[in-house]
Amino acid sequence: MEVCPVFIDETGILSGSTRAQPVYGIGALVVPDTREITDKFYRLHFNFVSATRMVRGELRRDIQVRGKHLTLVEIDRLMWSTRHHEYKFSEVTRSNLQQYIDLVDLYFSFHDLEFHSLIVNRLDEEFSLEEWGYDKWKAYADFTRQLLDRSLTRDVFAIVDLQEKPEKSPDYIEDVLCSVGSVKGCLRATSDMSVYLQLVDVLLGCVQFDWKDQRGFYAGASKRAQVKRDLVNYVKSRLGIELKAPFVSDEQPFNKWGTLSSFSVWNWNADRRQ
Repeated sequence: MEVCPVFIDETGILSGSTRAQPVYGIGALVVPDTREITDKFYRLHFNFVSATRMVRGELRRDIQVRGKHLTLVEIDRLMWSTRHHEYKFSEVTRSNLQQYIDLVDLYFSFHDLEFHSLIVNRLDEEFSLEEWGYDKWKAYADFTRQLLDRSLTRDVFAIVDLQEKPEKSPDYIEDVLCSVGSVKGCLRATSDMSVYLQLVDVLLGCVQFDWKDQRGFYAGASKRAQVKRDLVNYVKSRLGIELKAPFVSDEQPFNKWGTLSSFSVWNWNADRRQ
């Protein structure tokens, strides 16, 4: 494909409490050839939906036939019928971990995919929104532009997770991203319409979690944090990274793994200081 899609998502916030949200990130997934991979990703997606329906059906029979009293977890699963399923890093649990591992395995089974990410340390004393006139929308658009400008090696059409533009802002993300020579168009879309945007959420979530985990944010953490760490470690194992090693550090502000297929993490703050 002469022009291929790049799917873009963000995590964290650029203003507000740094204690709750110390790190901000942008992720981009380049899909050079969507033909075969789209079928496989959506087949996995629909298999997951089918499995949740089966669990829900069994719970309903437990209630109707055996009068079983459900646990809170089972009640939560029963409510799946009212939800549109999305893969989200924040939703990883022990009961669905294998589904996320299957998603990661499918990503690594294709050798021409590219995942690129940018991490911003909001705790860094040198970081300030003053550079963007304290306009977090302008900063978001600029960080996304910087990631694409640094990472892209081919012409793309950008599909960006929908963020509502403030009415007073003169900046459209479409214009900002299309200022990058390789970006030939841009569309904002909701993540529920694309499993690719959901995949970006999962991979970027792994990078963000590891950044915080390396700095002790999850010391003595709950079982919920441990299962996320298990997924992060699985991604590291697929990349050939030592489990205790960070994706990126202040001493090594940019890391990239793979050639035909690539996975990169860029520590924006540390790189800027060098």
